[in-house]
Amino acid sequence: MWRRALLLAAILGGCRGESGPLPASPVPAPTPPPPAGPPNIVVILADDLGYGDLSSFGAPRIRTPNLDRLAAEGARLTHFTVPVPICAAARAALMTGRYPIRAGVPWNTGRLGDAEITLAEALRPLGYATYAVGKWHLGYELPDLPLQRGFDDYYGALDDNSPLLLGNAVISESWGPELFTQRYTEEALARIRGARDRPFLLYLAHRSPHVPLHASPRFLGLSPGGLYGDVVEELDWSVGEVVRVLRELGLDRRTLVLFASDNGPAVAHGANGGSPGPFFGGKGQPYEGGLRQPAIAWWPGRIPAARTIAEPTSMLDVFPTVLTLAGGRLPADRSYGGESIHRLLTGETSRIPGPGMDGGRELLAYIGREPVALRSGTWKYLKSGYWSSTPGLFDLVVDPGEGNDLRAARPDPAARLAERLETLAVEVATR
Repeated sequence: MWRRALLLAAILGGCRGESGPLPASPVPAPTPPPPAGPPNIVVILADDLGYGDLSSFGAPRIRTPNLDRLAAEGARLTHFTVPVPICAAARAALMTGRYPIRAGVPWNTGRLGDAEITLAEALRPLGYATYAVGKWHLGYELPDLPLQRGFDDYYGALDDNSPLLLGNAVISESWGPELFTQRYTEEALARIRGARDRPFLLYLAHRSPHVPLHASPRFLGLSPGGLYGDVVEELDWSVGEVVRVLRELGLDRRTLVLFASDNGPAVAHGANGGSPGPFFGGKGQPYEGGLRQPAIAWWPGRIPAARTIAEPTSMLDVFPTVLTLAGGRLPADRSYGGESIHRLLTGETSRIPGPGMDGGRELLAYIGREPVALRSGTWKYLKSGYWSSTPGLFDLVVDPGEGNDLRAARPDPAARLAERLETLAVEVATR
């Protein structure tokens, strides 16, 4: 309509004896770059959320508009995996950047080794305020608690059955488990509002949608996806609140938000356990349904909108990526399982080369202390175990559901990857 109005004005002007070209169409202003300096870091972790539980990742009945918008304005990481498909071990990988077997938490029990350097401990010397809210699950004694592992402040529960802590002290609050998501969100927002004078790390680790399921009265009974959908939609609300406050405070363009889950859905619980989407298996299993997570990265002005990253990425990459963006360097006295993917996120590169098949990355997966799977480029080799009586070789691009074992058809890569898995496992255990 505005073009027709301009044309009519030009015609009428000509009738009055005026002349000259039509006004030029308005040119959109270029997107300004983010402010200089290290970014704020917000890591939001769901608990047992399946790859198929967000509508932007294919969920048909669960509504997640805030996470969908985050993905539309940022990047979906569609091949993001954890090195161990269980809660505590995946959190150890996130917090240290190291394979859980090296970090001291190979399965769902254990504590971070005394010599391990957490993400908070790495960022503190760079001037960051460090806050943790939610489920910790990385140790229970005083030396293991968040304040002793680099965080300035902590509010949350060490696991699903622990009392609430503020810092190191047990506190009593008169609300039930249905308000976990709401209270964790409120505490996270308070810390964002209080950290405007310097860069900050906020680690918001929800207990949702871990069973038993609890939704607040505000969300209970509203989702077409049933009770599980209620819980996930409340989790989506929480993410929306975090982003809303970042925008209100003018911090959105200087903040990297990373969202992921600690492992796949608890499929043994049926409708209350979530969906692995197009994959097979779930929590506790080394199939893609247990290892692959719905991950989103958002940083306006740095991460291009509507970007889909199909390169293999890992929870192990979070530590080196964040440290690099903050201006730090990885400690040279230890090995790391991942690498910085900041250039992949920003679109400066479209691939992470490695020594794997077709020049791709190599990523191990464990069940406890046992190395059981190797992702090598687009290929995956899976050893036998309680999940399967025979090994398997899968092309994850052609067969993401791991239904077609190619060992007989492709014996050479099967043998090569089986040998390489054992070699890499020795390297991880000894270096």
